[in-house]
Amino acid sequence: MPRAARSPTSSGASVARPAAIAGAIVILLGGAAIGYAVTRPAPGGLSEVQGAAIASAVGQLDNDITRARAAVQERASTLSKLLPVRATIGTNAATVADQVRRGELEFAPGEGEILELAQIKKAEGGAIEELMVQPAGAMHNMHDGAPGSYADVIDHQLVITEVAEVAPKYTQDVYRGLLTVSRPVALAPALAPLLQAQLAGKLEASGKSIPIGTPPPDGAITHAQALSAQKDVKLTIAEPPSGAARPVPILGAGIGGVVIGLLLLVISLLGQRGAAARTASRALPAQPSPPSHPIGSAATQLSQHPIAAATGTPAPGGSMVAAPGDSIVASNLGPGTMIGRWEVVRRLGSGGMADVYLAQARGDGGFEKLVAIKVMHSHLARIQRAVDHFLDEARLAARIHHPNVVAIQDLGKIGTDYVIVMEYVEGVDLERLLMSARAGQRPVPIAIALGILCRICDGLDAAHRATAPDGTPLGIIHRDVKSANVLVSRQGSVKVVDFGIAKAAKQVHYTVAGETKGTPAMMAPEQRVGEQVDVRADVYSVAAVGYELVTGQAVNLDLASLAHLGVENWPHLPPPSSLRAGLPVELDTILLHAMAFERERRPADCAAFGALCEAVMKRHNLVASDKDLARWVDGELRQLSPAFVGATAGLSGSSPA
Repeated sequence: MPRAARSPTSSGASVARPAAIAGAIVILLGGAAIGYAVTRPAPGGLSEVQGAAIASAVGQLDNDITRARAAVQERASTLSKLLPVRATIGTNAATVADQVRRGELEFAPGEGEILELAQIKKAEGGAIEELMVQPAGAMHNMHDGAPGSYADVIDHQLVITEVAEVAPKYTQDVYRGLLTVSRPVALAPALAPLLQAQLAGKLEASGKSIPIGTPPPDGAITHAQALSAQKDVKLTIAEPPSGAARPVPILGAGIGGVVIGLLLLVISLLGQRGAAARTASRALPAQPSPPSHPIGSAATQLSQHPIAAATGTPAPGGSMVAAPGDSIVASNLGPGTMIGRWEVVRRLGSGGMADVYLAQARGDGGFEKLVAIKVMHSHLARIQRAVDHFLDEARLAARIHHPNVVAIQDLGKIGTDYVIVMEYVEGVDLERLLMSARAGQRPVPIAIALGILCRICDGLDAAHRATAPDGTPLGIIHRDVKSANVLVSRQGSVKVVDFGIAKAAKQVHYTVAGETKGTPAMMAPEQRVGEQVDVRADVYSVAAVGYELVTGQAVNLDLASLAHLGVENWPHLPPPSSLRAGLPVELDTILLHAMAFERERRPADCAAFGALCEAVMKRHNLVASDKDLARWVDGELRQLSPAFVGATAGLSGSSPA
């Protein structure tokens, strides 16, 4: 006799019972692990949260101290050159006090600031004679009259001091003058994460220390944290004592076990119900399932198309189409697969936030269009701040309509992944062209260099002037202008790209106060120390790109690395005309002023800076049409060194964030 078939109901029940038993066992084991974890202390050490708190404190302190140093250096440099100040050297404290009282010598210390004026008689062994201290009676340190920048602990405050020379007006043969400017650093914001993480330690400078939290017991294990830009300040953190934290891995495993056990119990219940439901539904006709539509950021073409992956059902055209809810798997996106309605040609590059692909759309009559598609890394799509950051880039760039800015063509969400579709630029990024030209000792023709510079200014000016649909200015500032973010096409077009960290007056994602983003080597000083920036920060960076273009020399203007050189003579670069014969000497003033430390000394915006460069081109009959640029690009691409052949990553239309 033939063997009787098992019913769906009995089959479902047979599956459900083992799941229920396994769930109960896993719950018991997980409960035991939780009990062990909560009844036994863990060894001391720094947790991941505490490590993050230390990293945050170190970064904030570095920024705050760098900002304070720059401020006191600028203040001391300005005051020490004032004629009334120079004239006091060689007098005495009573005379200076009288001058201050009559208003002949005006000092107005800022909040928390301490000013001191002193002199040293050269013939008497260098004894310091104090002429004035403001506010009167304030604690201060002249550091034996040695000019320089110092960090001191005074009255449980970290004080940054700049000692500057004052050149006497009348008594230079007898005296040397000194001016000190001191300013305390607000430590509370930087140290708050340490206190919240229940960490203790101390901040040390000039042989003294400021305690952080409750002093650790004798013999506690400590970790010294050097500040990258501050050689005279050290942060020391003590490890929490043994028993301060529970054995987190065991506790986590226990909780995970309980969760898995509960899931198994739920599965067993669902299995029993599902078996019964299948039996009941055998007599019912099948109903077509309603179409699913992934939720996008906006109603775009992307949100209407499924994602192609390397697995799935073959589509009529031979490509593989995944279900609409699937994620894009970067390793599967080979040639011929689909991203929405776009067919992947090849991968162009990858960055910390996204991968970039060259893709094409095909239509009737042999229509083809190439685009660059930026696909956000899947693991970042679960982090709302990263998603806001990614979407802000597209929203901001989409409001900029100018031939010198890469155009955004679409933005959407396919399944669980966010993508940006951008204009495809057939060419290479300017950084690779400059590196290759520099390696081959081929200076960029002056007309070509200035032509590229003016086009960058035009694109940035369009970004700065972009408006919302209602006409409200968006206040966009790029904040990461550099040669790598400028694309030059084979047709001679120049396009600014990558508004991934752009700052706007209105946007979903905001940079945290004091947070520094961008490329330090090309970054304006106020941006480097975390202050608010305006369009003059982009003027500064585009001038740095211009300096590289016309001189062929790479620049590094990282304030943290150059703080020891001071503000005077910033940006500490030789005049461009001294590095290259035949360069118009007017460019010396134009470029170096645009990179001034004080933003007030720079051109008001990129339009003003570009106009100055255009005037030089007209005055010297320098012409750079798109055809001229195209010929130069073609020549450089033909000579591109093998070391820079990977330059096609710049074809993406946007460098990954």
